[in-house]
Amino acid sequence: MRPGMISTDKPKMGRRGSQRRSPGFLLATILIAATAASAGALAADPAAKRWTEDELVAGYRELASTHKLEDAVRTPAPPKDPPHANFLDALAWYAAGMPNTPGVLTLKQLDRQLGLDVESYIGLLKSKVEHAEDNDYARTRTWKLVQKLTMLREEISKPTRNGRYSFPAMRKASGDPEADAWDREHTLKSPEEFAEKVCRASNVRPVLVKFGNTNCTQCMLFEIIGSVKEFAEDKAHKGVIDVYKVWWGYKPDEGFSGRVRDPERLDLLVKAEGVRSSPAFIVYRNGRRYPCGDGFPNESHPDERLEACVRQDFGDAPVAAICGPGGATAPATGGR
Repeated sequence: MRPGMISTDKPKMGRRGSQRRSPGFLLATILIAATAASAGALAADPAAKRWTEDELVAGYRELASTHKLEDAVRTPAPPKDPPHANFLDALAWYAAGMPNTPGVLTLKQLDRQLGLDVESYIGLLKSKVEHAEDNDYARTRTWKLVQKLTMLREEISKPTRNGRYSFPAMRKASGDPEADAWDREHTLKSPEEFAEKVCRASNVRPVLVKFGNTNCTQCMLFEIIGSVKEFAEDKAHKGVIDVYKVWWGYKPDEGFSGRVRDPERLDLLVKAEGVRSSPAFIVYRNGRRYPCGDGFPNESHPDERLEACVRQDFGDAPVAAICGPGGATAPATGGR
């Protein structure tokens, strides 16, 4: 029997004992035994829970020794926010190999990609725990990809999908010198630059800032298709609202999809602004901040929630921490 599987063999019947039991006693005994068996199965089966990356690191040795590691990796804890439809479209496009034309991702294709990423993550996790390898960026990035592809798998497995997910064509912005130049100019490097280009500039017109973690899957898709630049350059936004990026998180390696290869990570600024998840969009006006949550801006698929947030009447929104007294004197980075 495979580890983690519950036996369905019926117990062999023995000779009846000489002491008779009441029906109520027998019923209670059966209920207690069933409850205990159920609790034991849940504790033993990694698929009974959703695993965070920290839990996988902490539980690696036990999971590996009991042959339950792969099952645990394949049941990642989902993100707190529900998936954005545009994000799932882009993720399906990515899992299908980033074709130049619209297409359909099949469950078989997705499982092939997911299997490769699960295998890669397990290798990184083993190197981290058994050999103390410093691979936090690559490992957490891969786990987040497994997490998001698992979320897509749950969507594509719905009866209404019939194991297929249609996706639109998306333009790859990689290798575009013009896009690279725009990103260098619009990726903020310090709290002082934030104070100048966001705090003070927001007295003239609104400023939208995308806060992105370096291992955020959704942010990486933004980078691959150039969607933040597309949003900024759209005729409805250009000259009306300024758009910038702020990065935080681990120092990226060569697998980083960002157009600025090693951006400054403004961890302390991000923390002061109350950003805890990624991506996060915040609009600033007169130094005041209005959080828009996450989003997936794209020229071909407008994000109505983000558009509404950009048009929001700020009223008495709080002053941003970095825009307040002494804000620009905060340490430049807290990058890891």
